[in-house]
Amino acid sequence: KAVVSTQSTGEEEESEEKEEEDSVENLLFHGHRSDLKWCMKDYRPPKYTYVRYRIPCAIREEVLQSNRVRRVISMLCKQTGRSQEQLDTEASAILEEMGHEFSMTILRCIGGLIRKIFKQIITEVTVHKEGIKELRRLSSQKPLLLIPTHRSYLDFILVTWLLYSYDIKTPVIAAGQDFMFMKGVGALLRRCGAYFIRRSFGKDKLYWALFTEYTQTHIINGDAPVEFFIEGTRSRTGKSLQPKFGMLTIALEPFFDARVSDVAICPITLSYEKTVEENLHVRELMGIPKPKESTTGLIKARAILDNNYGRIHVKAGKILSVYDMAVGKVDRKVRALVPRAVIPSVHPHERSFVNELAYKVLIEQQANAVVFPCSALAAVLLAHIKNKCWSVDICKAESELMWVCDLLIKLGCNLIWDKKQHSQIDHVVHMLAPVVSSDGGRVYVHKSPPTTDHLSSSVFRQCNSLISLGRRRNEFMHIVIHIAIIAKILFHPKSRDRTLNQYSRLRDILQYEFIFMPDSFQSDFDRNVQKLIELKLVSFSNNVYKFIDMKVKDFLVSLIDPFLVTYMDSWQFCISYMPRTLQHSQSLKSLCTRIQTYVSVLYCEPYLYGESINLNVIENSILVLAKLSLVSIDKGKSQVYCIDPFNFSNMIREFALTIRPITAKL
Repeated sequence: KAVVSTQSTGEEEESEEKEEEDSVENLLFHGHRSDLKWCMKDYRPPKYTYVRYRIPCAIREEVLQSNRVRRVISMLCKQTGRSQEQLDTEASAILEEMGHEFSMTILRCIGGLIRKIFKQIITEVTVHKEGIKELRRLSSQKPLLLIPTHRSYLDFILVTWLLYSYDIKTPVIAAGQDFMFMKGVGALLRRCGAYFIRRSFGKDKLYWALFTEYTQTHIINGDAPVEFFIEGTRSRTGKSLQPKFGMLTIALEPFFDARVSDVAICPITLSYEKTVEENLHVRELMGIPKPKESTTGLIKARAILDNNYGRIHVKAGKILSVYDMAVGKVDRKVRALVPRAVIPSVHPHERSFVNELAYKVLIEQQANAVVFPCSALAAVLLAHIKNKCWSVDICKAESELMWVCDLLIKLGCNLIWDKKQHSQIDHVVHMLAPVVSSDGGRVYVHKSPPTTDHLSSSVFRQCNSLISLGRRRNEFMHIVIHIAIIAKILFHPKSRDRTLNQYSRLRDILQYEFIFMPDSFQSDFDRNVQKLIELKLVSFSNNVYKFIDMKVKDFLVSLIDPFLVTYMDSWQFCISYMPRTLQHSQSLKSLCTRIQTYVSVLYCEPYLYGESINLNVIENSILVLAKLSLVSIDKGKSQVYCIDPFNFSNMIREFALTIRPITAKL
């Protein structure tokens, strides 16, 4: 199997496949085939040049005695009247709760068990060797930040397994405190390098200081690479989430302070053919609370061992040098003028640099993502469901699947597609189970039994399947989103200036749904329009753009319509029912639930998109209103109200004109 990115002749394809086979490897069978021998292998990772070996308790003691922590404790003594001994005891307790207790012996044992389980539930784990070799080379020269995509609980397990397999120092992992309370499991994760942080610690200055120092001491001393998820939490939607800047800012502060000369950032992309938690993610998007992480729940979930979750593709992206990227953007002399005894604040130019870097990491992750054919089939089935067809002839489904796959490849998608295998439809359908199945020469989309109280039975049964398929379709949306926006705008020929104007407007509206590099709309527009012209999908003459291929245009528009319709419905509810004073404000969660219920009653079954009751999409539609200064949302998202109803109404009218074909149909 090969990752096909371009069309070529038969001889060129064979050559490309051979090169691809040489550059990738199945991690399941890397090294010793015996799991026991793999566990006991001679593990010799390169040593960081300036490392000073410390045991976990020594790391905690150094953090406790650090300048930042002593200064915060001294300040809190004056502010709260508590004694230094009391605060020292509290700080020690926090570090005991937070810190890892890394053990190579435990890591080897857990690694062998994980490897055995993966061989049972995963077909193959494909790894690009080139990126791993570069990562290993740099691990001895610079402090490393590992930033993987976050789609599954398996992400941090895979990264640690990958580094151990290729003799790279295994990382310490910033993990949510939810796992710490799992009996037995929390202790094992701690022994494998996880350190646990609270989901939120607001204005707790002591916790902030301890967490910051604990993270930074690993970077400065080079004990191990530091791994964290820039998205903050797992993406339930199949798309990348907006970046969280706090952890990256803390990790780069030693560079700003010139305590390290450089930091290497490695974006890692983990692409799953099917995630283990898919059904849970769909239920959460519909408003059903996530079950609390517990050892009992983990034991009950052992049924996953009876399923097959297909393939996983792992790629370490281009390693980013913070020193090289900071040239001309960050002035480290500003911090050099601040006495070491003073804890410096983050300067505006540093914050701007961190924000830009976070988006570059996400863009790099997306560029290395691999798309599986099941995502294309999900888009095909959603198009049929829109026409009230919940089953499709299997030959027709396969034909349309191949057409969509060919289109995605032309648009630059890294699609795993074996053209020599004439029939992949059975495997692809299996990867969409239990939502999709095939029988008697037809492919069926099943409706689920109702299990929620605030939605009608028919709506829930339909949308459970629609949201599941929408998640899978979203896995390639980062490739087509710019082109889909352009296709949506060009429902009839338009001038360049008007097309660019509306592209910029729609892009701003969808900024919470998809990852757009800030301040790059002009270059993104030009690049994607040029691609459409080269593919002969769009013509440009007399300063007017015209979409030529109507079949491609309709397909692209069908990908973006569900989001636009949901935004319109959400805003129409808000303009009528959203509170307009602080006294009558309500929480964002409550407002989204009301919108979800309203939309489920508004539409009859055939016209309802899965996104229409997807709480994540509904919440994004409200957040963008705050970004446009039409709605006020406090930091805790507990008080939401409309502050500019007049401009809000005007924006809805303008938006309706931009997406006129949708509103006309509705």
